Amino acid sequence: MIPLFVLPNGIFPTSEEPLRVFEPRYKQMLDDCILNELPFGYIAAKKPYSEIEGWSAPAEFGVLAQIENFTEQGSNLLFTAKGESRFKIKKIIPPALPAKMFEDVFPSVEELVEAYIDTNPNGKLYLRAEIELIDDLTGEIDEKRWKDFIISWSRYIIKVDFILKMSGLSEEDLLLILYNEFIPYDNTGLWNACLSILESHEEKQNALSSENAEEVMKLLEESLNQKFYKNNDFEMIIDEEE
Repeated sequence: MIPLFVLPNGIFPTSEEPLRVFEPRYKQMLDDCILNELPFGYIAAKKPYSEIEGWSAPAEFGVLAQIENFTEQGSNLLFTAKGESRFKIKKIIPPALPAKMFEDVFPSVEELVEAYIDTNPNGKLYLRAEIELIDDLTGEIDEKRWKDFIISWSRYIIKVDFILKMSGLSEEDLLLILYNEFIPYDNTGLWNACLSILESHEEKQNALSSENAEEVMKLLEESLNQKFYKNNDFEMIIDEEE
């Protein structure tokens, strides 16, 4: 059984994301994880949206994450979530208390625990789940195919950059940056590409549930192609306005 940290968007294995916690339920979660040296489940909210005791319900697939660089800043807890293994939810354990809106000042974890400890001594303020770990991706992507994808990705970024007049990087400079980060191919690069390219909830969940690298690669290629089509449509609109 693991704690669940439900956010609008999930992460992928090997990803790192800085987070800030101020709600009592997640402060309790962090205390439990740090005290017991356990990971938590970083998972996207379910779509279509639904709730469990007033809290956002989780999607089906998520990523176990370790807590790193933990610090306190006033009433906030700051840390980095380091993505590791993927998992599938088998059973959700509801929180001990339903969601409740508070004003500017949250009650302490201890105050909230007192409200349920007698009737539910094993309860928690946060969602938990029984999970099934998903094996690492099998197979790998052909190096030429991967390089061709990186080149296409760089061309897309350059097109968007030109339209929005952002950085002004040349295609050669951008390609060098991507080459240094993503070449040669490995699963870390594959997951990092997912983090940058996949946008929809369905795409991300499909990637997290994939059994092999080929399935993830097809998702990336299809998503990038869709971005090119949308970008071409956007360019046509700009040309017509000018």
